[in-house]
Amino acid sequence: MNTFDKYLLKKDKLIKRRIEIDSSLYEKLAKLVDIYDASINKLVNIAILEMIETENVQVYERPENEISESHNFAIRESSYLELEKFRDRYGLSIYKLTNIAIYNALNS
Repeated sequence: MNTFDKYLLKKDKLIKRRIEIDSSLYEKLAKLVDIYDASINKLVNIAILEMIETENVQVYERPENEISESHNFAIRESSYLELEKFRDRYGLSIYKLTNIAIYNALNS
């Protein structure tokens, strides 16, 4: 692995999807944009990649009265295909899997 592989994602075709994100998770991602050189979209893609790599698909306790808001994302095609496999394997929607990935990344 060279230095660039360590810090940068390789190019991948992007698939545009509208995904519901729990508002508390989205707010935490928005705060990270001030810390990291990345957009919320990139942070979501990294969270999905990490969940796929670790196969850590544990449903988290969603706060009571949590609101979900739809947001447009450009998801890496290879990651989206893996999310579809996870959806079939675990019986969870893409929306839930994405929220799990974000939750895990925020709490790691």
